[in-house]
Amino acid sequence: MTNIGAGVGLAAALTLGSGMAAYAHECFNPNRSEKGNAGASNSQAWFTVYFEELTVGLEPADAECVTDAYAATGAPMSFTIHVKGAHGNDGVVAGNNPNEAKAADGKGIDEIFAAHGADLFSAFASCGVDIPL
Repeated sequence: MTNIGAGVGLAAALTLGSGMAAYAHECFNPNRSEKGNAGASNSQAWFTVYFEELTVGLEPADAECVTDAYAATGAPMSFTIHVKGAHGNDGVVAGNNPNEAKAADGKGIDEIFAAHGADLFSAFASCGVDIPL
């Protein structure tokens, strides 16, 4: 249930503007392969969220437009994020990093919104789809 809750939380954060700050430190490894992400998703600490999940509830044409606009940015179409695990960690890997410039440098662990937040918001905006508040 932790993984499901984290996925729902991230989806809500990406689609609800008022929740963005609460999920600003969702962490992912930009250099891990698809096979590596699949393996990590089998653990209790990592969970994969696909961009298409973020368009659930939109009209089909709007969902297609937003997905296509986001794909055109070249940003990842899925994120394997670190979530609160069974060992009591808070799910934040890079959130305590004092060097914010490293939050989106493509090396090690990055934060989704630092690395791709502009791509996420511009995809909705370019299609004229309001992000529900």
